[in-house]
Amino acid sequence: MTARPAAGDPGLLVRLTLLGAASLTVMAGATISPSLPALYDHYGDEPGVAFLARLVLTLPALFIAVCSPLAGFVVDRLGRKPVITLGAVLYVLGGTTGLYVDSLTAILAGRAVLGVAVACVMTTTITLIGDYFRGERRVRMMGLMSAFMSWGGVVFVLLGGAMAELHWRGPFGVYLVALALLPFLVFALWEPPRHGGPPHGGGADAEPADGPAHPDWPLIALVYFAAFMLNVTFYMVPTQGPFLLRDLGVVAPFAAGFAIAAMNVAGGIGSLQYGRLRHHVGPSAAFGVSFGLIAGGFLGVWVSQETVSFMLALVLVGLGVGSTFPNITTWLMSLAPAHLRGRLVGGSTMSIFLGQFLSPVYSQPLVSAVGPFAAFGVTAAVLALVSLGFWGLAMRARLRAARDPVT
Repeated sequence: MTARPAAGDPGLLVRLTLLGAASLTVMAGATISPSLPALYDHYGDEPGVAFLARLVLTLPALFIAVCSPLAGFVVDRLGRKPVITLGAVLYVLGGTTGLYVDSLTAILAGRAVLGVAVACVMTTTITLIGDYFRGERRVRMMGLMSAFMSWGGVVFVLLGGAMAELHWRGPFGVYLVALALLPFLVFALWEPPRHGGPPHGGGADAEPADGPAHPDWPLIALVYFAAFMLNVTFYMVPTQGPFLLRDLGVVAPFAAGFAIAAMNVAGGIGSLQYGRLRHHVGPSAAFGVSFGLIAGGFLGVWVSQETVSFMLALVLVGLGVGSTFPNITTWLMSLAPAHLRGRLVGGSTMSIFLGQFLSPVYSQPLVSAVGPFAAFGVTAAVLALVSLGFWGLAMRARLRAARDPVT
């Protein structure tokens, strides 16, 4: 078993290992998207191929959502390292099926296994960050994790596109990158103690206790709501954005990819600025800021008349999304008792990917009813209401603190 440090920061190697694990989660779907047209052509004679080919992209999100609560339960009962190690192994096995199987059904089965793997890896990674870090270090680490996920999305989508130029099976080989991470998961990470105390000596920003004694279920439900709302609305961009660009006169697939990549780069910048935001405002107000930014970006998409304004609007969306995700994880860590941390993180992971999976269920009827651009305008209004709700919660908490100061 890997020995844990006696005191101080967990170390650079642990940080890089956790950030590498976090970057794996963004590869679940988008990596193979450039190969979908060729995959469709290869299996064109199979019944229902139009639906099944798209299911190859979305099936992992469904299995992540379904399996994340179970992964969280196992993380709390059996430990962190066994789950994240098993997740990395399943990641390679499920992710690479498209390299060597001939049946579309077998590829779909592999995508389901990949979803189980990501549920294990993502849930455990966030839980371990909560175990290893305290105070401002945890806030910074959550921001870094979100940035790695945003920028990893850019790298892996571009890499998948390059591999798809060689063969439609090529992007499935990208999932082999988890093999390089596996030894670090085994030897760099350590199992935190089960008794709820800090895994290391902490330091100046260490908390006196490892989370609250009891979970605050109403606030936890609010965090889950934020995670779901973020993803059910945000995923309108990759599903509807290319069609909006076409309506603006841009038909090159590269342009759509560049727009989403620019949004992800902005998301990484927003994540890195999250620590500064949280230094000045509480978690409710941080959600008010980030959902307000996304609402402003969606409003910009609605009124955009040419490509430049469309791109600037997506940058604003990216900044908002980049600061939202670390706030979800950081606030949840402050609400989660140590013995329930894995299960509560599993619930947030479920909320995130359920939102991804259900996003077309929300957006497509809206697009059919009011048109693609106006759908972003309607959603901007919804997000603005969510932002105002979190600002109201922040004001209520501030008034309560002023009325009942802690002595």
